[in-house]
Amino acid sequence: MKKTILYTLIMFSIFSCFRKKTPSINVETELERMFPGQFQVLNSNLKMLDVMAQYKGEKQAVIGDKADPEVQFLLDWHKGESVGFDSATVQAAHERSKAEISAARALYKLLEDKGLERFSVGVMEQTAYIKVFTEPVLAIREQTLIKVKSALDARQEQPQTSIFIEMMEPAAFQTELQQVIPRAHWKNAMAWDRENKIMSLDFEWSKSMEIPETTRHWEMSTDSKRISQYREAAYKEALKWAEKNLPQPYFMPSNRPVGYETLKIDGPAVRYGFPFYDQKLPEESSYQDPEPTGYVSGTYSFDKQVFSGIRRQAEF
Repeated sequence: MKKTILYTLIMFSIFSCFRKKTPSINVETELERMFPGQFQVLNSNLKMLDVMAQYKGEKQAVIGDKADPEVQFLLDWHKGESVGFDSATVQAAHERSKAEISAARALYKLLEDKGLERFSVGVMEQTAYIKVFTEPVLAIREQTLIKVKSALDARQEQPQTSIFIEMMEPAAFQTELQQVIPRAHWKNAMAWDRENKIMSLDFEWSKSMEIPETTRHWEMSTDSKRISQYREAAYKEALKWAEKNLPQPYFMPSNRPVGYETLKIDGPAVRYGFPFYDQKLPEESSYQDPEPTGYVSGTYSFDKQVFSGIRRQAEF
C-alpha cells in the first residue's frame, strides 16, 4: 500500500513538471509584449483605495516613456484573460502625452524668456497650469500676470486658452516638480498640491483681456497650510471684539468648526465666522455640541494682513 501511494506521488510530480503553466497577464507583461523595452509602469493600481473598483477588478496605471520619463499617461486595465486595452489605445495615450509635454516645454521657454522665475508648467488638453513658487504679494502677482500674458500673446498658435496661475509656497520649489508637470502629478501628489498652493487665478486668455480687471480675481486656497496662520490671526481679533461687544456669558472656543468663504473683493481674502455659545462646551468637539448662539464674522485680507468688518451674525 505504501509503495502504491509513493508511486502515485512520484508520477503526479513528474506530470506536473510537464504541465503547461498559464503565465500571469497584467499591465506590465502586456505592455512589454506589445512594446518591448519602451514603457515602464510607474504605478500599477491608482485605484487601490477604491473599494468598488477593487471588487470589480478595475485598475488604473501610470505609464512612463523610458526614453523620456516626463512623458506619462494613464491606462485603465484589469486582471483576467485580457487586460482590457490594445496597442492602439496605448499609442493614442502616448502620443497625446508627448504633445502635452512638448507644449509645456515650449511654454516654459517662452515664460523664461519673459523673465518669469521659479516656476513649473503643466499642459492638459486646452488648459495650461503655471505654478510660481514665490511670496504672492500684490506687486509680484501683477508682474507675474504681465509676464504670463506677454508669453501667451507671443505664441504662434493658441492651443491652451484656459489658464491657471497658482502661487505656491516658496520653500516647495523643486521639492516635487521640476520645469514641467508630468501627468502622474495630478493623481499622485494632489495632497502636496493643496497644502502648498497659497492662491490662484484662472481666466480665459485673449489678446484683448485687460490685466487690471483680471488682477482683482485672485482667490486664496482654503486647503493650504498657510491658511491656518490667517485663521489664528483672525480668531485673535474676533476674540478681542467679542470681549467688548458680546453680552456675558459667552464662550468662543478656538477648536470648533469655523465658517469660511473665499472672496475676490479688493484682493484675495477669506470671510470667517467664529461660532460662540452661551454655555461652556466640553474640551473636545462632538456631535452633541449645541447649536451656536451666533457667529463673530469678519474678513481677513491677504494683502493688508488685517481682519476687518467684524460683526455679530445669527447665522453664517
